[in-house]
Amino acid sequence: MVIKISSVKSFFPMKLTISILVFLLSIPIVHSQEKKEDQNPLYSNKFVISAGLYSSAKTIGIRVNGSGENQLIDFKEAFDLNNNEITFFGNFNWRFSKKWTLSAEYFSVKNGNKWELDEDIHWGDVTFKEGSNVKIGFSLDMYRVFVGRSVLQKTKHELGIGLGIHDLQVGAYITGDAYINNDDYNFERRSVSANAPLPNIGFWYYYFPTSKWGLTANIDLFGLTVDEYFGSLYNVRAGVNYQIFKNFGVGLSYRYFKFTAKVDKKYWNGKFNMIFQGPLLSISGTF
Repeated sequence: MVIKISSVKSFFPMKLTISILVFLLSIPIVHSQEKKEDQNPLYSNKFVISAGLYSSAKTIGIRVNGSGENQLIDFKEAFDLNNNEITFFGNFNWRFSKKWTLSAEYFSVKNGNKWELDEDIHWGDVTFKEGSNVKIGFSLDMYRVFVGRSVLQKTKHELGIGLGIHDLQVGAYITGDAYINNDDYNFERRSVSANAPLPNIGFWYYYFPTSKWGLTANIDLFGLTVDEYFGSLYNVRAGVNYQIFKNFGVGLSYRYFKFTAKVDKKYWNGKFNMIFQGPLLSISGTF
């Protein structure tokens, strides 16, 4: 899904948001009754807090344009970054009514390395030459807030749809000896950063065959074009949960997250692609 926005920035996003909210509110909810003590706590309790470790294989591509459009640098291949890095993941879910939920999520990854370049790296109008020793790094902090409405609630099933926003704070740097405009040779540090808030449409489906076991699936997707950047994201997760005790459980899921953006700002004119995918092991508390 890609939505292009004209120079009148506020009109079309607001119109789109209102249309989706009207659609959500107009969907009749379908539900059935069951004793709360017989339901899975992930389904029946108001609050679910989970935290876990995410082992992600990643693909990081970054481009910083100079006087001409430079190449997209594959950070993992060019600088031999760790492929499977363990990172922290947190989630909070509040079922504030029978139909509506509010959730918040956080994910962060940082990586860096020292490397002898196998080829020239062009970063804006700076060229780090083949054979140079450089230090590089990147970071991503993702904050997600999501409001959803159940459209189907039965004894063991739930289907929902909602709206959210991913706020992604992305940064990268490279340090080493370099030529500026192919002229002066100096020790240089170049860094870029961007804060990219992207709205999204999300769906979820939960299946709870017993009060102990649960199967969950979530998907977020959106594409957005504005004057300063183009961005798209896909955030997909599927997993299984087991309640060890009434208010304590564990979960294992697989997550795929892809984010692409073209940036046209003062401090960063370029592009970046980021893909993270891998297993997520978590613990959860419900009350």
